[in-house]
Amino acid sequence: MLGRLPTVPLAVRVSWLWPALTVPLALLLARLYPQESRSLFAGLALFDAVVTATLLTLWLTPRGGRTLRLAGTVGLRGALLVGLAFPEVRGALWLEGAALGLAALHLRRGLRTPLPADFHELDDLERGYAFWTRLHPSPRVVRLAVYDLTLFRHLLARPRLPQGQLFGTRRGATTGSTFALLGLLAVVEGLLTHTLLARWHPLAAWAWTGVEVTGLLWLLAYGRALATRPVTLTAGRLYLRSGLHWTGSVPLDRVTGARPHDPARDAEVLNIAIDVKPNVTLHFAAPQRFQGVYWAEREVRAVTLHVDDPQAFLAALEEARAAPCLNAS
Repeated sequence: MLGRLPTVPLAVRVSWLWPALTVPLALLLARLYPQESRSLFAGLALFDAVVTATLLTLWLTPRGGRTLRLAGTVGLRGALLVGLAFPEVRGALWLEGAALGLAALHLRRGLRTPLPADFHELDDLERGYAFWTRLHPSPRVVRLAVYDLTLFRHLLARPRLPQGQLFGTRRGATTGSTFALLGLLAVVEGLLTHTLLARWHPLAAWAWTGVEVTGLLWLLAYGRALATRPVTLTAGRLYLRSGLHWTGSVPLDRVTGARPHDPARDAEVLNIAIDVKPNVTLHFAAPQRFQGVYWAEREVRAVTLHVDDPQAFLAALEEARAAPCLNAS
């Protein structure tokens, strides 16, 4: 994540980092100089996080991007950060109400944003991203929540798949035994760590145990997704899945080629097979988007994947691609 920081525009970095540095500094000064009024440091932090951060952001932003909305967003974000650190500021500026107002504006704008034309044909993860990212100013945060909710749902029920031909993708995989071994090691390590931490701080021990249990549940849900999300071929769309590690749905009219996998020719092609060797390669008329784990995302013109019966899959895909032509004739 830190490796991507240089690619973020300087104005965006400053709008976040300037308040993130000045507010902790004000808190530190308030502790070092208790004889001074705490409101003095709160005021200085508020000025820097709101006024200075806004002016710096506008100065670093190209002229065409300097809008009142940008200034208001940076200023309100800085005020909210100061309000979290200094309760006296929060009470004086009615920041709770301002935050609710900003949330209502974002919600209203998001609900008015149209959904993709093929929204109802998308896969479940794609629909979740398309719907919920409209309602929040930070899509990365939304993707994190939507992915986890979609993943953990596999612990309670099998996913609802589109009606069509299903093709398994797990024949020959050893993921189950690998996850079982990892789970056993995690349980043993978690019990030992809990015992050691409990002697020092019981709360820390239970916090660590909570993290361990969450990790085990995540691993179990990930494995369940691999086992219960096959490739699906419908009359008009191809749903390509490797659990929730890779998810993508492609209209059949955009599939321009399907053939057995060739390691020499397909060395640079995106491989969405997990713990199994790919045996099918698909080519697309235009770049297609594939959703990975959390924020991972790729737009590619070809993918390689594994299906348990590649001959049957290629035959069914060819028949489905030819069906519209037959109907048209």
